[in-house]
Amino acid sequence: MRLRRRLRRLHGIARAAVPDAVRRTYERTYPYSWLGILADVPPSCDELIYARGEDGFALHSMRSPSVSRLYLQVPNGTDPADWSDERIWDELDRRFAVDGDWSLARGPITSKSVTPMRSHVTEPMRYGRVFLAGDAAHIVPPTGAKGLNLAVSDVQVLARALTHRHRTGSDELLDSYSDLCLRRVWQATRFSYDMTTMLHSQPNESAFDGRVHLARLHRLAASRPAAAELAANYTGLPLD
Repeated sequence: MRLRRRLRRLHGIARAAVPDAVRRTYERTYPYSWLGILADVPPSCDELIYARGEDGFALHSMRSPSVSRLYLQVPNGTDPADWSDERIWDELDRRFAVDGDWSLARGPITSKSVTPMRSHVTEPMRYGRVFLAGDAAHIVPPTGAKGLNLAVSDVQVLARALTHRHRTGSDELLDSYSDLCLRRVWQATRFSYDMTTMLHSQPNESAFDGRVHLARLHRLAASRPAAAELAANYTGLPLD
């Protein structure tokens, strides 16, 4: 019952207004989660750091000049209480280890949480006078940082369509809302999937798959066209 209530909050109430006979759902649940922390320590770097190793993924991020946000790949069902502060910092140190003088700064951990990794897309995003936007229509894993980006783009497209309807009386842009948004949603979903599978160690991953993922990373590091394609997706695709 608790999970069912959580999913209702996650999707909002509008999604259920689309009849089952019309609504199509596409979903993928990833076999790992993120253990995220907030720590009262200045970020150790002014850039995001994505790390992939045999023991899993790690991400160095920041919340403010004095607060750091960091993540560790953990198995699904992980209880944050099982991870002491020292254990978290030791594991982050291990996954971020590099040859050089850079080191991860430690500080008091003020928050711990576990985020499941999943992709979810609902079609269509419009049914009659009901318009879905943001999490009500789609969810992506946070690896590609596309969740808020997609929600804002949905609202932009819908605001433009409503303004057009008010000024001209035409439903043309409202009628195209779902198709236009979904083209961008699926591109962001594809990008988030690519980033997630490339950067995370998969349970029971074969040696072949592991080498393929590393080859993708080497390609991004060595090729300007490959890096430019990643940057274009990461910063956000055009609305149209």
